Amino acid sequence: MSHAPLRPCLLALTITLSTIGQPLSALADSPANEQSALQVYDLPAAPLGVTLSRIARDNNLTLSIAASLVQGKTSAPVQGRYTSQQAAQQALAGTGLGLNVTENGTLSVYPLVETGALNLGATTVSAHHVEEARGPVDGFVATRSATATKTDTPILEIPQTINVVTADQVEVQGARDLTQALRYTPGLSTNGFTDRNTIADEITSRGFAPTFLYLDGAYLPAAGSLGGALQIDPYTLERIEVLKGPSSVLYGQNQPGGMINLVSKRPSSEAKHQIKVGTGSFDRYNLAFDFTGPLDEDQTLSYRLIGVGNTGGEQVDHTKDSRKLLAPSVRWTPNDSTELTVYAQVQRDDGLADYQALPAVGSLYHNSQGNKIDRDAFLGDSKWNNYKRDQYVLGYQFSHAFNDVMTYRQSLSYVDVNDRYKGFYLNRFVTVDGVADTHATRTKLDWRQQNSSYTFDNHLQSDFATGALQHTLLVGLDYRSFTRKYQGYNLYGSEVIDLYNPTNYRTTGVPTLTTKWDNRIKQTGLYVQDQIKLDNFILTIGGRQDWAKVENNDLLANIREPQNDNKFTGRVGLTYVTSFGLAPYISYTESFLPSVGTTAPERGAKAFVPVTGKQYEVGVKYQPNDTTLLTASVFDIKQQNVLTGDLEYQEYQLQAAEISSRGVELEAKSSLANVDLIGSLSYLDAFYTKTNYNNKGKRNEAQAPWAASVWADYHFTGKALQGVTLGGGARYTGRNNGDSSNTFKTPSFVVYDATVSYDLAALDPGLKGVSTSLNVQNLFDREYVSSCNYSFGCYYGQQRTAALEVKYDW
Repeated sequence: MSHAPLRPCLLALTITLSTIGQPLSALADSPANEQSALQVYDLPAAPLGVTLSRIARDNNLTLSIAASLVQGKTSAPVQGRYTSQQAAQQALAGTGLGLNVTENGTLSVYPLVETGALNLGATTVSAHHVEEARGPVDGFVATRSATATKTDTPILEIPQTINVVTADQVEVQGARDLTQALRYTPGLSTNGFTDRNTIADEITSRGFAPTFLYLDGAYLPAAGSLGGALQIDPYTLERIEVLKGPSSVLYGQNQPGGMINLVSKRPSSEAKHQIKVGTGSFDRYNLAFDFTGPLDEDQTLSYRLIGVGNTGGEQVDHTKDSRKLLAPSVRWTPNDSTELTVYAQVQRDDGLADYQALPAVGSLYHNSQGNKIDRDAFLGDSKWNNYKRDQYVLGYQFSHAFNDVMTYRQSLSYVDVNDRYKGFYLNRFVTVDGVADTHATRTKLDWRQQNSSYTFDNHLQSDFATGALQHTLLVGLDYRSFTRKYQGYNLYGSEVIDLYNPTNYRTTGVPTLTTKWDNRIKQTGLYVQDQIKLDNFILTIGGRQDWAKVENNDLLANIREPQNDNKFTGRVGLTYVTSFGLAPYISYTESFLPSVGTTAPERGAKAFVPVTGKQYEVGVKYQPNDTTLLTASVFDIKQQNVLTGDLEYQEYQLQAAEISSRGVELEAKSSLANVDLIGSLSYLDAFYTKTNYNNKGKRNEAQAPWAASVWADYHFTGKALQGVTLGGGARYTGRNNGDSSNTFKTPSFVVYDATVSYDLAALDPGLKGVSTSLNVQNLFDREYVSSCNYSFGCYYGQQRTAALEVKYDW
């Protein structure tokens, strides 16, 4: 991983930027005329490199700068009508730098006062890109995002919390899946069964689960039970963006805790190639490659091909898994105004899994015999347990800029997942030989799901001014069709198992079909959003009208329950961006989620209305330069119309529950000199405010109130250790309730991780591009219970796991 852009080294960076739309200077073709065209600017103070890049990009110019000249400098605000040269000069005010413009229109900067300390000498040209909201990020600190607004927006201007995990962070920390990649992100819980069962991801955000996942803005089917969800390999991603709070205005039905958008790697016109091979704990082996570059001399066509293959065991005895993945994509850019990317992904996962939760007595506590269940105990049948998943992704993204004011974007995505899990789950203790807590009954199961969804989104973005107001107006229409087919085969009276001596791995009974569903949800949404700038104020306001049709088909009972819902959701936020990079904000957002079913016939058999959520958030972001970002937020969420049991008619439910979640989140990310730092702290007070049961006023067990993490790595540059990177982190999870009635708690724990890598080019220049890394998770092999959600719903955390990789880039 190159860290040259993150420290003040003397490199010359040549940045060639082209706009999606035509600049105002489109009336003339020469660079001189482009320089003389007036354009309206309303750019707040920001990192100098970002502001200069924005000016160059908006005018289809080339920018050539020395990274050391702009490192740590902040631009002056640029507001008014200027030529591109005047705008750049305005941005440089007070920085001690001057502007030079060549005959062909290239912008460059130079120090106004020569000092002996600056001597560029012989420089090396590095192809450093300017960050775009949907593109790659150098290092750990992202400065732009498109998830929260569907427009390329600085994170400072977004009036909601958004946390970005970059591909560099994923690689340095050695994350194998999404769960591991988000362990150092505040406000999330990655504990539970996915903490040690790496074939699935289920994230809790601000006390609500599951957090819906999106791939490049397109909805990914959520797990209905155990299975039925895609798992996107992090090696295929440029960044992982976590938008906190309700997000229905732009994305339709959602949980109020937030959403996670996975941004894929896309073709590049710059040829780059990478191969990785590795091995690790439990006899794991992996191979991955990533190739991209142009397909023609004019670079109008470019491609990307990503492949992943791995196999090996897991920490639970007898378990294993394997993956084969291929993800091709092609991009066509016939001109600076038009872009079309077509992409696909085929993935096959196969293994022997054991997803069983454990009883609190035996995992969290010693049993009556003073024993605990081994954390690697396999409680299934190695001839029965099995997991297979086939998943497919196919889609395209299209954009066209009609002019410098108006841009149209369209995307279509189809995803399909077909999986099957054969295993067991424990039910309750049974007395054997007079001992009541060593044996348990269990259910033998065979669950099969096929989930698929179409997501179609198109919107028109207009950038214009009305007097002193600068607008970024977004008008869009989207459509989502989701189909879930599920067959549940269960044998409720399977053989009793000895939890402490599970030698009987063979079972004889065969599960029978007990559940068969064919559920469909269709949703159409019309949304409008405007980002309005006046001086340093940014008002973000939006609204959406949704029409949802739900069809719940119980094929065994021959029951069909259709219902139609429509819902308006809104969003408003105000941000103030200071000249020194401080941005306080306040916002209000809403969400909705359709509910399937009706009340009891005695209560009128009324169809359930959508579950709704609303959030108030106040926060502040601070970005003194392009290598540091600090965020702090306070929020209050209420989820209403939540389903709860009907005590009088127990086969039915009522919409009589409400959940409240409020808390504080802090995050700091920085890359200073040779050090990368990540720090996070969160406090969550989530509880049941309304319910039919005895848990009213009790804390929500889904997430621990306190959590914190810190990560640091250091890149050695001295002669003795040049090329070495040494890093480590700690993850703290506080005490948490083990069930909704708060009858027992799980203790707090701290888990440590470590990494060391070496760039072999420091040893021999002939090995340029070759590097090796070692990652260790749970360095001190702490044994702990990750979480519990009821008395038979506890999960051990991941034990010490090491991975060694060798990578070659060229």
